[in-house]
Amino acid sequence: MAERRTHSPSARSIRKILAVDDEEIMGYVIQRVVRHLGYQVEWVTDCETALARIETERFDAILSDFRLPSMSGERFYEEIGLRDKKLLKKLVFITGDTISTKTVKFLRKTEVPYLSKPFKIEELERILQNIAL
Repeated sequence: MAERRTHSPSARSIRKILAVDDEEIMGYVIQRVVRHLGYQVEWVTDCETALARIETERFDAILSDFRLPSMSGERFYEEIGLRDKKLLKKLVFITGDTISTKTVKFLRKTEVPYLSKPFKIEELERILQNIAL
């Protein structure tokens, strides 16, 4: 991962990403990948801390595990919407679980993009470019 990628102009509008994952290894992987793509990243391990950061800092995108111990992805989505509805269009879920019918319905209804663990760097990059549009 030594080489940095060149971004399209639309991708450059995303500068700072908030990553939310309770697993230390995934947190480090996400940070490394996001930095490799040329973005700044801040990693937190729980939704409560993420929500506090959203209230005090500006983030261009949020990458969040869908299943966290303290809050479901659905609830995290609702809580983000209460704080800043515009951020809902900047949310990307990452999941390692087999996606249940309920989860699929939620993701289709809300149109939140998601990545399955393990994900490819190109998939993340594509989603971030789509968010920047």
